[in-house]
Amino acid sequence: MRCVRVLLAKRGRAKYLSHLDMQRCMMRAVRRAGIDLWYTEGFNPHPYLAFALPLPLGVESECEPIDIRLEGDMPNSEVCKRLNSAMPEGLEITDVIEPVNKPGDIAFARYDIELYPFEGAVDKIKAALESGNLPAEKTGKAGRKKVIKQVNVAEMMGYWAVEEKNDSVNIGIVLAAGSRKNASPFLLLDALSAVIGEKLEYKKVTRKGLLLENYLKFV
Repeated sequence: MRCVRVLLAKRGRAKYLSHLDMQRCMMRAVRRAGIDLWYTEGFNPHPYLAFALPLPLGVESECEPIDIRLEGDMPNSEVCKRLNSAMPEGLEITDVIEPVNKPGDIAFARYDIELYPFEGAVDKIKAALESGNLPAEKTGKAGRKKVIKQVNVAEMMGYWAVEEKNDSVNIGIVLAAGSRKNASPFLLLDALSAVIGEKLEYKKVTRKGLLLENYLKFV
C-alpha cells in the first residue's frame, strides 16, 4: 500500500458540483479507471480517498489535492492517464505526486476573483483592503448548534493585489484556510460590498493554490 496525491483542476460547469458530489465522482472514476485502491480493515471496509481542503461551491480551481492509497505498484503517470480517461467534463487530473505536506499543514489559499467593473472600483477596493476593518457575519458552531459570528476578514488576509484588466477588475488575494481560520472569497466579497456601499458582482472565482504558514506551496 502507498499513498499518492492526485491534483485536480475543476472548471466550467463542474464548479457547481458539491463536495459530496465530488467524492462520489472520484470514487466512480477510480473504479472505471481500474485502479486498485487500498481498503480499511474492520467491520465496514472502505477505500481511502480524502480531499485536503473542500472547495466552496461555485469556485473553480487549478489545484485540488486528493489523497488516495493504492495497492500494487502502478506508476503515478499511469494513475494520471487512467483517471483522466474516466473523468467527466470540467474535471482534469493535472498531476499525481508523492505527498510531502500533511493536509493539516494548510494555512492559506490563494484566489483570483474576477469582478464586473464599476466606477472607481480599483481605488475603492484598495482602500477597503488597506483599512484593516472588513466586518462580516460568518456561520460557526458552538457545540452542536450553528451560530452567527462577527469576524474581521481583514485579519484573515495575506498579500493581495487589485488591477483593472480588459473588461473586469481582478483581485488576487491570499485568505486563511484550514482548520484554525478560514475565510471564503464570498465572505470577503460580502465584507467589501458592505464597506464600499456597492454590491460587488463576480464573473469568476478561482482557487489558484494552497499554501503553508510560511506561504510556501502545499505539495
